[in-house]
Amino acid sequence: MTLVKISHRGIEADAYSRLKCKMNVFTQEQALTFGRKLQQKLLKDKYVKKPIKIGHSYGMIFPRDIVKVFNLDSPKTTMDVKMDSSKNKIEITVA
Repeated sequence: MTLVKISHRGIEADAYSRLKCKMNVFTQEQALTFGRKLQQKLLKDKYVKKPIKIGHSYGMIFPRDIVKVFNLDSPKTTMDVKMDSSKNKIEITVA
């Protein structure tokens, strides 16, 4: 078996290709990674958020689906915010 890159629904994923029958096979870890990427893409397409003013600050309210997928309701979850003003972009990473 050889490691190949495949694309399904616009998402790149790693898979193994059988040499004789050319069938693509996922390991359990690869399948879980692909499922996470697909779920994140579906959520990204579904939700467009706008900031709201709370006192003198701005914030965002996350829908239940996003809270559940990224486990935001856990006290152990941390968020890292990176800004790129040249691209007018704010990136939030959940750890």
